[in-house]
Amino acid sequence: MRRASNPVSAAVLLLLLAGAASTLLRAHAQPPAAPAGELRLVLVSPRDAGRDALRRFQRQGATGIVLNLTPGEAKAARPAAEQVKAAGLELYYWIEIGRSPELARAHPEWMASLQGHPEWRRQFPKSPAPAAGEVVKNYPWVPIRYQEAFDAHLLRVGTLLRGLPAAQGVLLNDLQTAPSACGCGNRFCRWVPDYGPIRTATTLPPDAAARFVKEVRRLSPGSEIIPVWATECEEHETPKGAACDGVPCFTGACWYAWTEQLMPVARESKTLGVLALYRAFGRDEPRYGPVAGWVRHALASFAEMPPKRKGEAIPASRLLAVLQGWDVTPEQREAQIRRAREAGALGYVMAEMKIEQGWEPRIVKAGNTGAPSPHEAGHR
Repeated sequence: MRRASNPVSAAVLLLLLAGAASTLLRAHAQPPAAPAGELRLVLVSPRDAGRDALRRFQRQGATGIVLNLTPGEAKAARPAAEQVKAAGLELYYWIEIGRSPELARAHPEWMASLQGHPEWRRQFPKSPAPAAGEVVKNYPWVPIRYQEAFDAHLLRVGTLLRGLPAAQGVLLNDLQTAPSACGCGNRFCRWVPDYGPIRTATTLPPDAAARFVKEVRRLSPGSEIIPVWATECEEHETPKGAACDGVPCFTGACWYAWTEQLMPVARESKTLGVLALYRAFGRDEPRYGPVAGWVRHALASFAEMPPKRKGEAIPASRLLAVLQGWDVTPEQREAQIRRAREAGALGYVMAEMKIEQGWEPRIVKAGNTGAPSPHEAGHR
């Protein structure tokens, strides 16, 4: 005779199986275990670095805190820095360089311009054309490729760091020029301050970013100075209707100039930050594979692209991935960390605060004129 099944045992078995499946799913969703020595940093404003927040970041595995330094929060920076140190966390500072509304308003002539290619206008169809004696500028981007802006930014950095506790490192964001300064409209094409003959400031050579890093090191000699770099455009963005809208950026000057500017920086700094804000940059696309797959792609480009553009590969072990912690789900955060670890990055910075990257055209009075650089001529 057949033995009757035991409904209680069957229910228990189902519960056990469900629990095991749930455990497996959770394990799969978690990022890989942190490798030894990995930097796990959190970027916040000083006002968001209170004791409760620091304890929460520690529970989440953070090894250090990056405080965003701005003139508006200068008074809050010192007590926040002291609390970070008291909590036993490593202290870093973050200073935005290229995108500066304050300098842009005070000195509009120092902003990068939008000359040459008109493709950017598809994003701003109502933007008026400049009259004689005028030029369209890229507000609020004030790149250090101008001598006047270089000096002003250096003075501003010194002011922001003055009187603060010594930090493990200082991260300098946006040492490149402005998004779409060549005029194609792609936010990643930020290799030139003026793609055209009109000059309203004194243009510096391609090693300006490396020189800036060296000067900041003098202001904070006990800190590692970490430049934060963005990648360039991609081949699939060349066709009409894509991000470069038919301008041959990928095969033209963009990556050559990117490499030419990055190589001196890589020689000056052992650690480089990579601005890998995959959702803010619109890189959450299936073409990059799994969720946040572009993070891995962006990190890999530092080893893959320079040798193709007369430079040297930069291994991922020297790279600190700057990840997007705002407007994302917990699963998307974990996915970004997973991609950075898969790429072999030195570590990551999870940006709890929004890192602004937007821009808009502004017309200003033009100044002196000059011939385009060899790179600009080769981009046409």
